[in-house]
Amino acid sequence: MDHVNRRAVLTGLAAAALGASTARADDWKTYHNPRFDFSFEYPGWFTAADTSENSDGSRFEAKDGAAILAYGSWNAMDENPLTIEQHEAFVRGNDDYSGLTYRFADAKTLVLSGLRGDTVYYEKYLLVRDNDLILNLQITYPAQYKPVYDPQIGRMAKSLRLNQ
Repeated sequence: MDHVNRRAVLTGLAAAALGASTARADDWKTYHNPRFDFSFEYPGWFTAADTSENSDGSRFEAKDGAAILAYGSWNAMDENPLTIEQHEAFVRGNDDYSGLTYRFADAKTLVLSGLRGDTVYYEKYLLVRDNDLILNLQITYPAQYKPVYDPQIGRMAKSLRLNQ
């Protein structure tokens, strides 16, 4: 397939995905976790894939390969945004963050975003309840759908909250 035809096919796929998401732009759902009493909003085209056995969170998937993982965990190690980042880099392997393109940290929040191969990732860690609880939102999607998902990330991330 020559460069022009391949570009036309990719543009058509992106436009179709964008059209589908735009048509459902107001179709948002709210996930509520009863164990840790947190919630966040997500686009309606995601479906629940599974809930963890200990009810700390859930995973959602879209037909285009995008996924959302949201969970809470007790901050038993008294972590802060810097130590959370160090822990994640250790667990995943430092190479997993070699494609980091955005980082934000303050006293209660850590956000990491970038590329892992052909996949865009967005991770938000939020310390709540006097730092006793960590809320986590992880979103991954194929890089080819960046125009579709990038506008959705802000709403999902801003909606992550403790309900108490």
